[in-house]
Amino acid sequence: MNRQRTERLTRWIIRRPIMYDLMRGALRLYYAREENPAFRIWVSFLLRTHREAFARSRPVIWCSAFVPTELVHGLGGVPVHPEIVASLIAYFNISDWFLERADTRISTDLCSFYRIALGMAMADHLPRPDLLISASTLCDGSNKFFGYLSQLYGVPHFFLDVPYQNGAQGRRYLTDQFRDLIDSVVCLTGIPWIKERTDRVVRRSNQAREYLLQVNTLREACPAPFPGSEALSYGAGMIFCSLGTAQAVDFFRTLYGFIRQSVRRGVGHLSREKRRLLWLHHIRPYYPNNIFDVLGGKRAAVVFEEVSHVYWDPLAEDTLLESLGDKMMANPGNGPLEGRLNTALQLARRYQVDGVIHFSHWGCRQSSGGASAIADALKKDGIPCMILDGDGGDPSNYSPGQTQTRLEAFLEMLG
Repeated sequence: MNRQRTERLTRWIIRRPIMYDLMRGALRLYYAREENPAFRIWVSFLLRTHREAFARSRPVIWCSAFVPTELVHGLGGVPVHPEIVASLIAYFNISDWFLERADTRISTDLCSFYRIALGMAMADHLPRPDLLISASTLCDGSNKFFGYLSQLYGVPHFFLDVPYQNGAQGRRYLTDQFRDLIDSVVCLTGIPWIKERTDRVVRRSNQAREYLLQVNTLREACPAPFPGSEALSYGAGMIFCSLGTAQAVDFFRTLYGFIRQSVRRGVGHLSREKRRLLWLHHIRPYYPNNIFDVLGGKRAAVVFEEVSHVYWDPLAEDTLLESLGDKMMANPGNGPLEGRLNTALQLARRYQVDGVIHFSHWGCRQSSGGASAIADALKKDGIPCMILDGDGGDPSNYSPGQTQTRLEAFLEMLG
């Protein structure tokens, strides 16, 4: 079957809600022996979300990664994160299908996750949005990307301008934006902002947050009980996509129970752990690559990663919008570089790491721009740091041999 026919068949399959019910049943059997039951919850959540999005039983709201999903669930919508979908496409090693399309429209300097998502939109492989929400947090490309999608689909785009500085004035500024957005969405969809629903979302978000905090405490154990490669994939996916849902509570509670068993038995995910590493950046390469095989072969465990850090306080039911604003402004990647730098130092000390890998994703200017300053600060604190240039979604920007050589040299330096 040629590629054109394969794409047509794929589009036909993914746009039919019933196919997700069939896939859930099949994958339940396929993953029945999966050691970590939390992974099965992630797969089920992913399929359920996309089924709802293609069924269009509720408003489909596309949002960028750092827009709090509690807002979308509070609005009664189905959140779709194009960056997360793009990472799955890269995982299945078919990102080149969509990158080729997108690269005829936009610059290859743009983040590959947005390029993949645009190619999917152009090929009609994504559920049509009713509206789009993006935020300025961490990514300067998201506003332009979502603005382009707004023109492509002919739907409204709401942009959350997160203040650079935290404080009372910034809090009011962001809260007012939430109120304006909610008023507009209620008028657009006809679905009221119901306190009973938002209270339920808040309780579920806080419950999931509490379990994630407990997971992070367990991960201080030596040997490391849970691989960073998995935390950077489906763990990160649930953090970005699920907070505010019952599935989020189920996932993080199950993950906590699974890791607790390993800690009690004194079992690590590597048979003999020699070095402990912290991974900086919220992503990793998702297409087939040898990075974690190289690390594991040298008995180096990624014991924690930036994306799993809980930096926000519990949400408050009575002041939800203010709480959501506080959550966005508390992100260490928002504001001066010192916030992210101090977080990196704290995590490195807390998890007693021997070294740090800062993954510098092509197209991610905020993260890559501060990499050298963070590396210098870590080294002054006695913590070696390697800046690993790469790409999370485009395999053409990945060099297996060069990456392996650099990783092995870094690990050898750690002793």
